[in-house]
Amino acid sequence: MLSWTEHAQYTQNSKTGAEHFVGLHRSLAAHGRSPALCRSRQGTPDRPAPPRTQSRPLAAGMAQQYARGAAAVAVIRLNNPPLNTLSSAVVRALEQGVKKADVDPAVKAVVICGTNGTFSAGADIRGFSSVQAGDRPSLTSVINLIERSEKPVVAAIEGMALGGGLEVALGCHYRIAHVQAWVGLPEVTLGLLPGAGGTQRLPRLIGVPAALDLITTGKHVLAAEALKLGIIDEIVEENTIDAAIHLANKVSGLGTMGQGIVTSLVKAKMSVVALEQDQKQLEVGVRAVTSLLEHEASKMQWIGQRPDACDPALLQFTLDFGVLQDADLVIEAVFEDMALKKEIFHKLSAICKPGSFLCTNTSALDIDEIASATSRPHQVIGTHFFSPAHVMKLLEIIRGRHTSPITIATAMGLAKTIGKIGVVVGNCFGFVGNRMMTPYAEQAVFLLEEGCKPEEVDQALEGFGFNMGPFRMSDLAGLDVGWRSRKGQGLTGPELAPGTPARLRGRRRYSPLPDLLCENGRYGQKTGMGWYQYEKPGARIANPDPWLHNFLIGYRDSHHIKARFIDEEEILERCLYTLINEGFQILDDGIASAPEDIDVIYIHGYGWPKHRGGPMFYASTIGLPRILAKLQKYSEAHPDIPRVQPSAFLKKLVLVGNPPLKEWMSHAGHQSSKL
Repeated sequence: MLSWTEHAQYTQNSKTGAEHFVGLHRSLAAHGRSPALCRSRQGTPDRPAPPRTQSRPLAAGMAQQYARGAAAVAVIRLNNPPLNTLSSAVVRALEQGVKKADVDPAVKAVVICGTNGTFSAGADIRGFSSVQAGDRPSLTSVINLIERSEKPVVAAIEGMALGGGLEVALGCHYRIAHVQAWVGLPEVTLGLLPGAGGTQRLPRLIGVPAALDLITTGKHVLAAEALKLGIIDEIVEENTIDAAIHLANKVSGLGTMGQGIVTSLVKAKMSVVALEQDQKQLEVGVRAVTSLLEHEASKMQWIGQRPDACDPALLQFTLDFGVLQDADLVIEAVFEDMALKKEIFHKLSAICKPGSFLCTNTSALDIDEIASATSRPHQVIGTHFFSPAHVMKLLEIIRGRHTSPITIATAMGLAKTIGKIGVVVGNCFGFVGNRMMTPYAEQAVFLLEEGCKPEEVDQALEGFGFNMGPFRMSDLAGLDVGWRSRKGQGLTGPELAPGTPARLRGRRRYSPLPDLLCENGRYGQKTGMGWYQYEKPGARIANPDPWLHNFLIGYRDSHHIKARFIDEEEILERCLYTLINEGFQILDDGIASAPEDIDVIYIHGYGWPKHRGGPMFYASTIGLPRILAKLQKYSEAHPDIPRVQPSAFLKKLVLVGNPPLKEWMSHAGHQSSKL
C-alpha cells in the first residue's frame, strides 16, 4: 500500500549547518517487502554493506535542494524498503522527480540515490504480469528522460545497483559509487535480458566483450572492478551522496560552444588556455577539440592551404583557475545562468591581471548585471558566438553601460583576427538577433493555434528563401532550449503565478503549445519527435505528424478556437513583418547603430536569404507604407499581441515620406554608437 501526504518541511544539513528549503512535495511511504532480482540485502560476508548516511530517508520523486555557491542540486531518492525495488509507484515518482527538477530554474543539476545504504536491487518482479501497458510510465521511458535531461544527472551508488537499478544509473551522465558497492545485470538468472536499455548503454560504455560477459553471466562486480571496466566514474570511501552533490555542482566550461571557440582561436594561431573544472569533462574537451583541429587541418590541406595553423601546441588544457592570471583576454562559455556567470566573473575579476578583458558568451543575458560582479565593468563585454562557433561567421558584440571604447575595439579586433564578422550592438534581452526572432517564432505558433499546420508555415517561409522554416529549425535546435528561457523569464514552470490563464501573460497573448510539447518529452530531432516526427532520435528527415495534428485539434477545442484557412500571404506577413517591426524598435532604442548592422546579423547568423538583402533592406524594397498598413491591420485583429503594433519609428519614417534606407538613422534623433 502507498500513502500520500502533502507537507512543507525544512531539512538540516548536519555537515554544513546550513538550512535548505525543501518545499511543498508529495511523500511516498512504501510498506511491505518486494522480491527483487537478487537475494542479498545490505551485504554479504564478502560484500559488507557501506555505512549508512545520516540524512533522513526521502521518498522517490521528492527533490531536496542543496545550495552550493550559486547552484542548487536536486536529490531524488529511491525509497522502497528494504531493497528499493522499482515498483510502479517508484518508477512513477522517479519520473515526477526528474520532470520537476528539469522545469525548476533553481535546480542546476540532479543526484539520484537510494535510501538506507542501497541504490536499487532492480525491478519488482511481482509487477511483471499485473501491470498493463499505459498504467504507468515504463522504466525505459523514465531512463530516457534522465539521459536526455539538459541538466547533469549523477547516480550515487551505495550497496547494490542491480538489473533495472543499474540501468537507471547507466542513464545518468555520471556514476559515483561507494568502495563497498557492487553492480550487475542478473536478469539472465531468471531467463530474462535487461529490458530498460542496459543491453545498449553498457556496451557503449565499456565495450561489447566486457558488456556481453556481464549480461550473459549475470555476475556482479565490486566497485573497484566496475571502475576499471568504466561502469562508474569515481569511487569514494565516505559519504557517497555528498560526493555526488559536489560533482554535480561543478561547472562544464568546455561544452560544445567552448570547443568551437577554442578551435577558432587556435586556427588563428593564438595561444589559448582552455579551462575546465572537472577532470572527466576536461578529457572530453581535449578529445573533442583535438578532433576538430584535425578536421580543420584536413579541410585546409584539401583546399590547398597550409594546415599548420591548427597547431595543438598553441593550446593548454587545465583545471587550474590560477593559470588565467596572465591571460590578456578571457571568454566565458558556460550555460545561460545568471547566478553562475556572476560567480565566475567575480572569480575572474580577482584572479586576472588588471588589464585583462573579460568576455561572456551569452545569447540573451544582461551584460551590465554580469559586469556588476566585477571590479572592472569597463573591461566586460558580451561576445555572442553562434554554434558551431568554429564555422559560423557572425560574432555579436554586446557593449554594456560601462564598456569602454578600447574594450569594444579589442573585441572587434578579436573578431577580425579569428575570421568572424563582428557587429557591435547594445544591451537588452536577446540583443538584436534573438530579440527579433522572438516575435517571428511567436507569430508562427499563433498561426498554429488559428488553423495552420507546422509544415504549412515552414513551406511558406522556405519558399521565401529560408533554408528552414521556424518549426524545422526549432526541432533542430531543441524545443527545450526555448522552454528553459521561458521558465527563466517566469512565463511558464514553477515561477508562474497560480491561476494564470493558459493563453495570457498579463494582458498579452501567450501560446503554451511549445511548453506542452516539452512536457510531453517532444524536444525535436534529439528525441525523434517535436513539431514533426522522425524515424528515430537524432534522425533529420521531418515528417508531418498525425499525433500533432490531432493534438492541435484537441487544443483548439479546449480553448474554443475556431480553425480557419490561412493563406501563404498572411503567414509571410505576420512572421516577417513582426520581425521587421522589432528591428525598427531596436533602431529606435539605440540597440543597433544602423539598419545595415541588423541585415549583416541576419544574413550571417540567422539564415536570412541573401538575395533578399536582409530584413531591413527587404523592408525598404517593398515599401514602409505597405508594412505599416499590414501591421495596423493585424494589430487591430489581434490587439493582445503588442509586438504587432507598429513601431513609432516606422510610423515616423512613413510620415516623413518613406526615405531610402541610408537616410533612416538621420531621423532617429540619437547616436547609439560608442566608437
